[in-house]
Amino acid sequence: MTLTDPYRFAPNTLTIARCDAVKAVYADSTGVPHTWHGPTWNSGDLTSSGQSYTYRFTSAGTFGFYCDYHRSLGMTGTVTVR
Repeated sequence: MTLTDPYRFAPNTLTIARCDAVKAVYADSTGVPHTWHGPTWNSGDLTSSGQSYTYRFTSAGTFGFYCDYHRSLGMTGTVTVR
């Protein structure tokens, strides 16, 4: 998945198997900070092209995620783990 301008995750919905990992990669060329934040993870600020954060999902379920800075602009999504 990528953290992109104009303030959207691409894709913003994923379905994966339990124990798979998801890597969020910063792809916004502006340097505006973004985060990838969910119930049990937080990437911290990502601010440069190619910077990334990986999280391994060990439990099944549906997990919402968002950018701390741009949640109100719709920078949200879900990961479904089967």
